[in-house]
Amino acid sequence: MSRSFCRRTLLAALTAVAAFAAPSAAQPTKVTDVIGREVTVALPAKRIMLGFYFEDFLAVGGPEAMNRVVGISKAAWKDWRPQNWEVHLAKRPSLDQLADVGEVEVSTFSVEKVIALKPDLVILADWQAKGIGADLERLVRLGIPVVVTDYHTPDLAKHSASTRLFGKLLGTEKRAEAIVKEQEDTVGLIRERVARSGRPRPKIYIELGNKGPAEQGVSYGDYMWGAMANDAGGANITRQVVKTWAPVSPEQVLAAKPEVILIAGSEWRKHATAQLMGEGVGADEARARLNGFLKRPGWADLPAVKEGRVHAVYHGASRTIPQHAALQHVAKILYPDLFADLDPETTYRNFYRKYMPIVPEGTFMLNLTPGKV
Repeated sequence: MSRSFCRRTLLAALTAVAAFAAPSAAQPTKVTDVIGREVTVALPAKRIMLGFYFEDFLAVGGPEAMNRVVGISKAAWKDWRPQNWEVHLAKRPSLDQLADVGEVEVSTFSVEKVIALKPDLVILADWQAKGIGADLERLVRLGIPVVVTDYHTPDLAKHSASTRLFGKLLGTEKRAEAIVKEQEDTVGLIRERVARSGRPRPKIYIELGNKGPAEQGVSYGDYMWGAMANDAGGANITRQVVKTWAPVSPEQVLAAKPEVILIAGSEWRKHATAQLMGEGVGADEARARLNGFLKRPGWADLPAVKEGRVHAVYHGASRTIPQHAALQHVAKILYPDLFADLDPETTYRNFYRKYMPIVPEGTFMLNLTPGKV
């Protein structure tokens, strides 16, 4: 065997080993986002600007997925869910070093800041994509792929598509499918039991409690909590007068005589009477705030109040993958006997234990009367 042949053989072997060991180059891949746009993305993406659905991104991609993120809309996390942000920050201090591109709803979002990050992928929520208007097309013209996700719209298919999209973008398709199955199984079980029961739908009133009892907070139509009430077999009393979200008059609530009341709360400590729920909130503190809503004029005569069917839920448990736990909560407060076997708060915490880098500590679902569903 000639020396030249041996050298060629050795060189070929070393080249093959090097090619196997080296990280694969990004490959152009076509994906379809949740609003039907076909987008070509070089995967795996290494510089991601993440606009929203931060915990969903982590759940599907795993903790290491955040290593690829170079910028976020910080206010949409830090200001909206402050204690949740602090818990994640304690686990991963580098979050605070990510570039902040501003927040769409308060008109601080800066497309120039996004461009300056030189991202190879921008991920936005549908409401953000609509909110930035022509700036979306500006990013596209500059060759920056923009992919849209959506957990706000009351459409299980869109939720599943968003989860699968995260899985495709992050190379975690099997993890995404497992999450999709958990959510779809929960929705299917609840719909099937309610349909089989043949019972009339209990009337439910849902309000965002960020303004406290003195001012009427927004209620929901076929959107977010309103859509969840419908999926859980409830008759949402504001469905006919609210399209997405808006406050209704106090007189409308009194006239409708809801049998169940649900107040959505969060870590709103800046407001002295807002409904507190979420990270770091104790059950006694949450109940004290919830009790304040019962002092509204006429509420003492509502069926829900008379029967002790007044509840609170963490607003952060909506518009997100683990909202299937919140759906369990809504179903259980509407039909306590049908869903006596469900433990929604355990479902919520177990999702975090299985898929997230943190486990939430606080109050996420409760009844005004301890021990009563």
